Amino acid sequence: MNRLALSVLLLVAPAMFAQANSPAKAAQSIDRPAEPNLVFDDDGGKAQIVPQDLSVTEKTFHGGEVMKSAQQVSIFLGSPWADQSVRVRQTALLDLGATQAAHLADLKKNNVHTLTAAPSTEDFTDLANAQVNDLTIQRKLSDLLASKAIPAPSPTTVYVVYLAPGVNSSLGVHKAGVDYAAYHNFVHLEAGEVRYVVVPFHDNADRHSAVAARAFAETALNPNGTGWY
Repeated sequence: MNRLALSVLLLVAPAMFAQANSPAKAAQSIDRPAEPNLVFDDDGGKAQIVPQDLSVTEKTFHGGEVMKSAQQVSIFLGSPWADQSVRVRQTALLDLGATQAAHLADLKKNNVHTLTAAPSTEDFTDLANAQVNDLTIQRKLSDLLASKAIPAPSPTTVYVVYLAPGVNSSLGVHKAGVDYAAYHNFVHLEAGEVRYVVVPFHDNADRHSAVAARAFAETALNPNGTGWY
């Protein structure tokens, strides 16, 4: 390398380094990938969110897996679900395929069959003072599977985790009620590949059901991040 080239490199390199490590660049790198309604989760993978404003983007097929059938397994997580005034909300959430057909139209359009929901599970763990992130959800699913409180995953299984009111949910740097209304993800556990939806509590019952149905449908259409999104 000649002296002129070396001098130029020494002058330019600090600016390039500063730009690459600027706060804006760093924020962009941890915020979200370029795909619509996808964000980075707590271990750097991608998860698909239902945006807080419920906006819908036109889906494109990316050549990956789409579920042929989907069966809901509901998990009501958090101690407030033991309160009868809260538990009555469960009725509309137990079988989204039967009660939320309008929000599952994309499944019918893409020939995904919705199976009758499996029996639900209640877990009244007190999470009032906990920050429940995606790794928390994965550990809880692993524990429930190990104890056989929920059925083992099959190619049709979608676990839908309904968080109780007052539970603080986050996904990577994103906060429920601010950055997303619900999300879905998948993880490989000892029991197999686990596909799951996380639905924070919504005060409005109709919105609660609609958000859950949309996340359930998007799980079936894009179970591993390479299908329709």
